[in-house]
Amino acid sequence: MGSSTLQLSLGLDAPPILLVRQVGTDGISAPVWKGNWQVRSFHGFHQGREGGVGQWTFYVSSFSAPARDGGGHCNVLKFGGGLERVPIDAKDRITILGRKYGRSRWTH
Repeated sequence: MGSSTLQLSLGLDAPPILLVRQVGTDGISAPVWKGNWQVRSFHGFHQGREGGVGQWTFYVSSFSAPARDGGGHCNVLKFGGGLERVPIDAKDRITILGRKYGRSRWTH
């Protein structure tokens, strides 16, 4: 098992709190709450779902210009901060760890 760190800011004068969550052997951490959002690490990528219900979604922050085939790249939020550039195809499917995720599995 590894661990993931999520920094939560409580606002105003409170210092941020670091939460360390164990990542299971499947690469997925236990969910934590951040406001009304439940978040987790999925193999190092940030996933969230509002109200703790529904599908887990990745967060795409930005896109490259499309290639001739309609695909390109986008930047996906990593758990604990940072971005990773991943492919996106003409059908709006992002590829993470060799698997394609359609539009219902990511948000922008």
